[in-house]
Amino acid sequence: MKMNLKGRKAIITGASRGIGAAIARGFAEEGVHVALLSRKPSDCEALSKELIEKHAVQAPVVQLDLLERERIKPAVEEAVEALGGLDILVNNAAGFYRGGLTDIPEDVLEENFIIKPIGLMRMARECVSYLEKSDQARVINLSGTRGREPSLHSTMSGPINMGTNSATKALANLFGPKGITVNAICPGSTDTDRWDELVERTMTLHGLDKAGAEALICEEVPLGCVIHMEDVADLAVFLASSRAARISGTAINVDGGRTRSI
Repeated sequence: MKMNLKGRKAIITGASRGIGAAIARGFAEEGVHVALLSRKPSDCEALSKELIEKHAVQAPVVQLDLLERERIKPAVEEAVEALGGLDILVNNAAGFYRGGLTDIPEDVLEENFIIKPIGLMRMARECVSYLEKSDQARVINLSGTRGREPSLHSTMSGPINMGTNSATKALANLFGPKGITVNAICPGSTDTDRWDELVERTMTLHGLDKAGAEALICEEVPLGCVIHMEDVADLAVFLASSRAARISGTAINVDGGRTRSI
């Protein structure tokens, strides 16, 4: 399947590790030039070098902390100038805290909502003037399945991802007339460092070893497996491609069937 992505230009927030880094690699394999945005640019240097050497793409690194509102516009400008344009925005940056409402520190609660969904809306606002110049413009927001089905320990991530899904639909309606598609990807339990934390928590709660904890978690997944970062990256590549030109305003689960809501 031809993706027609070679030479396209993308901005990825939260690109230093995990799903963000996996998407950067997936894009680079298709010949996409990627600007790697991160709070700590030094965390992206090795990835940037890898993409440049392995795929001969541009991979500039740009510092951006979405909590610093005044930094968003100059960071976008720096990335677009380095790339020479913009076709794709991937809003991957996110905070994280697992626990119930009374466990979440006040500053953490506020900061996580500022990063997402508020941060992704600010990024979209700064990027839209560049995206509308593209003939294949895409916005891809990383959400999560708990936005549809909150759990006991997703007091914060549930509402944040629900807001992300709603923002995705609103932006799709707003940007559609400009020829820009906007979609969200909702991963289930994925093999990032958060997976390791979930496994450790399950081990403690149920008195299991690592293998037993992983098996217990995967029992909830009809396909019986953890989601790989590459699974999420593959969908991002497809949504960015010319093959997804008529898909917009939707949130797609990558969870092995775990989410029970329709």
